Amino acid sequence: MTVIAVLPNSVSIAPAQRLVLGRSFLLVSWSMDSPMGCAAEQIGPIMPSVNGEAVRPPFTTLSIDTGWGGRRMLSILPAPRDPRAPIHFIANNRVIAELRTETGGADIDTAGLLGSLDGAARLRVLRFLFDFACFTPLLRRDAVFAALCRRLVLDHAAEPPAMTIRAIAGGDMLLCAGALSGQFGAISSLVVLSPGAVVRAPFDACIGIDPAGKGRIAFDLLIDRGLCAPGNLLVVLGANGVACRRFPDEPVALPTLTDRLNGRPGTVATLRHYLLACLAKRGRSNASAAAAVGELQALAPLPRRQVADAKRPIGASLDLAIPVPDGGLFLAGWLHDPHGLAAELVVRTPFGGERRVEGFAKRFPRDDVAALYGSTGIDRSGFILHLPGSPEPAEALQVTAELRLASGGALRLVPPPRPHAHADARAVVLGSLPPRFVTPDLLEHVMFPAVAPLHAAHLATRGEPELVVYGERKAKPPVSVIIPLYRTLEFLRFQISSFATDPAMADVELVFVLDSPEQRDEVVHLLRGFHGLYGLPMVLLVQSANYGYSAANNAGVAVARGNRLLFLNSDVVPDRAGWLPQLVVALEERPGVGAVGPKLLFDDDSLQHAGLYFDRDLQGAWYNHHYFKGLPRDFAPACRPRSVPGVTGACLLTTRSVFAAADGFCEDYVIGDFEDSDLCLRIRGQGLDIQYAPSVELYHLERRSIGRHQGYTRGVASEYNRWLHGRRWADCMADLMARDWCAQDKAPPPARKRAGKTAVQVTR
Repeated sequence: MTVIAVLPNSVSIAPAQRLVLGRSFLLVSWSMDSPMGCAAEQIGPIMPSVNGEAVRPPFTTLSIDTGWGGRRMLSILPAPRDPRAPIHFIANNRVIAELRTETGGADIDTAGLLGSLDGAARLRVLRFLFDFACFTPLLRRDAVFAALCRRLVLDHAAEPPAMTIRAIAGGDMLLCAGALSGQFGAISSLVVLSPGAVVRAPFDACIGIDPAGKGRIAFDLLIDRGLCAPGNLLVVLGANGVACRRFPDEPVALPTLTDRLNGRPGTVATLRHYLLACLAKRGRSNASAAAAVGELQALAPLPRRQVADAKRPIGASLDLAIPVPDGGLFLAGWLHDPHGLAAELVVRTPFGGERRVEGFAKRFPRDDVAALYGSTGIDRSGFILHLPGSPEPAEALQVTAELRLASGGALRLVPPPRPHAHADARAVVLGSLPPRFVTPDLLEHVMFPAVAPLHAAHLATRGEPELVVYGERKAKPPVSVIIPLYRTLEFLRFQISSFATDPAMADVELVFVLDSPEQRDEVVHLLRGFHGLYGLPMVLLVQSANYGYSAANNAGVAVARGNRLLFLNSDVVPDRAGWLPQLVVALEERPGVGAVGPKLLFDDDSLQHAGLYFDRDLQGAWYNHHYFKGLPRDFAPACRPRSVPGVTGACLLTTRSVFAAADGFCEDYVIGDFEDSDLCLRIRGQGLDIQYAPSVELYHLERRSIGRHQGYTRGVASEYNRWLHGRRWADCMADLMARDWCAQDKAPPPARKRAGKTAVQVTR
């Protein structure tokens, strides 16, 4: 574009001077008298041109007052290819300044650039240079420009004080600290000057209180280690001035960020929040910084904060905030708001995620809240909810929240940190709702979306189990007996002694799977003693953590060598010798049988299990039931071998091929319940039958191990498993229970003899 300027006689063209900013840019300066009507707001936009052609961006112009009443104009623009080409500055279609290089015009120096300017004007010039450089890649990596900026800053502060380097942070960053004059004002920008670059600091500073009590402005800064090289300068631009600080040599013995915070329990929440926000921002692209976010939350969590004052008209608490691996967020707490003051709940994660809740549909009574506020009616202040979301760079352990009021005010809430282990987080989710308030809707829309990802993440942490072998392992045992162990060990001596005195068990492979690894040394010692006492070969598999009944059995099958698999609970003790061959016969005496189960007895000789069937409760939910439970041992219908819908996993015999075709035990169930009936339904899905063998009797001290799992006994795990089982198998169970199972009963077997029974050896 060619520009033709029409100039009135009363307006002169100001001569301009230049300062080379680097290899690619110029700074052009000229002065104007304010009385001539040339104030910035009157001049309008100023456009540079070279040889009559408009200059393409990037370029910028600054107008500042001088000490003598005029104005100094500064313009940064790309250097023309022809250094002799004249440069004009045009406003309102008039040339107001001109730089003519062919006349040999003098260049300005750094002192001349800032001369006759007061402190505020000098600050504007420095910010003008730094802001343009930080947003112009060609300039900020220009060593000539960096040297110029360094001269300008050091002319302002010849001997800058040193920053203090305090700790190492994730993402190869350092925590530094400094102080400024109390009159410095708010920090607006931070720039690092190195010999070859001008770089904006990656994060703003965290302003604190002067620990020396001298009225200074203390600040902390998280910054890349590479920017903290000795000799680099930190330029602090503030509302009332410019400050310069130098970076010293990095101390040799530098603590980690978490070590420093742990050593200073009085660290203000503002600094912790600042560090968390910076690390989270860097963690979006840096795995080390993302890991540091979790470490900081775990080792230096924010203190819990709630509003629980009976004198206030509104109260609230987030008792739990559990971010789950798929990006969802589970919340549990209470809201006491009889006057309807609350408008919404806003929850924020460390990585910047935000969720808004405008209503709490899933409410239930909270006796503790009713007691606090003296509620007379039915209190329904408790709530649980699940908020879907997208996965973040790392798992958040603690969130913050605001309960916003309709008036515009807000109440800040901070829940306790999420348990770090997925299994512990799963347990607190399951324990967040009293079982009496569980509904299918809550299970499907709140519990399941939170529990399933946590459970899957827990299972994904499995390492290779430890294998301990006692005696010589048989290459092809006739039966592999898989016995999970969890906490309860007092029945092992009865169980193993019965095996040792049973000739039919001599060639059987015993595989114990320990699902409570904290008992590893105790169990290793215990089984070593039993092996020394009885000479029975045994295998112990030690899981790295408690992964539940299904996972334990599946792990046992993976190391077992037999083609027949017997799943046996550790609290099941045979009534007499020779029981296993009879169970094998029941499995193999006719084709089409996929699994068999025996008669199980309580310790008072009443029936615990004579086959498993399915039935609905009053709400229509499917449950597992045992035939004839609680009736006498010799109850006639319980003494007939027959086909049954399923059998309990406390003692279940099948073959490896059938088990593999069923894909083993389903590991989606939590802790232990409904896995056995799920397996039976999978076996029936292969077109195979399941048989009950009443001639085999064992005692089952029911649910002794699971009763020691707090995650099961204190929450809704059983309800969750039942709902999951029904969700998957409702149609199949309905079809099965439409049959007349009693019509399939055979004639009662001949009376058995309790004593003098000869054991039958299991054949290979």
